[in-house]
Amino acid sequence: MKMRLASLILYPLICVLHASAAIADTTIQSWDGVKAAIKTQEARKLLDLETNFDTRLPAGFTSAFLVQQLAPGQDPRRMVLSAAKAWPLRPNSYVAMVCLTNPAGAVGATQDGPGYCVGDNIWFGVFETTGGGVPKLVARTDGPVATPTDWSDTDIVLPDAVKARDPKDGALSVPTSWNQFDLAPYQIKSGEYAFGVRASWLEPGFADGGSGFEALYLFRVEGKSLRVVFARPMSDYEIYVSESNGTHSYDVGDASNSLVILPGQTGGFHDIQLRQQAGKWLRTFRWSSARQRYE
Repeated sequence: MKMRLASLILYPLICVLHASAAIADTTIQSWDGVKAAIKTQEARKLLDLETNFDTRLPAGFTSAFLVQQLAPGQDPRRMVLSAAKAWPLRPNSYVAMVCLTNPAGAVGATQDGPGYCVGDNIWFGVFETTGGGVPKLVARTDGPVATPTDWSDTDIVLPDAVKARDPKDGALSVPTSWNQFDLAPYQIKSGEYAFGVRASWLEPGFADGGSGFEALYLFRVEGKSLRVVFARPMSDYEIYVSESNGTHSYDVGDASNSLVILPGQTGGFHDIQLRQQAGKWLRTFRWSSARQRYE
């Protein structure tokens, strides 16, 4: 699918879900009907934990090699999971990650089911391969990703972890889980694409209830460094359970936004817009030359 910048286009691949102040849209009497009551595809995937890193490494990659390249100086025995995936929009290139436990005595990352990195010790990079040789590192994050998701000026219901923060500290929160690569065509400027990573927060509730939230991180290759240039919440579901005479009922809500690459530019970078699906809310993000990211 090629981008036509003459007109604004909603890409099906880029229509990543974003909660639009999810409320109890539907009340049902059985857990069996909960999934059907969730209207958006990505929210259903988040509920079912269907998004995850594919840990089957392509030829030429091993877990030890990825730790050495992406997290130099770190003990490979601390590796929780690793992944690499071909990046079709960049010729002969792969995106890759490693998830490590933290040093002894600190709270470390864990693997919450196949392909999930739970914690704050995750590293990313981009490699190139030519002629079946050893993959060559092009760029990597300078350390574990510590950029928080920005929950300000959003139409999504905030996770409890964000609500509990002191307002003067801002609506910022690092994800609790990193889930999968998102390689939709995020063309941020002419001839240049960013790649995405989905991350999430899951909060348990009463009985079978709870909430899930997903964010999109966009990474840009800048010389030998890999930088986060966008980090915003993108999907949400909420399930509230009430009990009467030993019987549960479920109030279910979810919503979504679409990410749109706009033809307009700021500082040579295309503007990005989040639009509420089946709603009126929207928010446009423009490139900040001072901060080298979208704001």
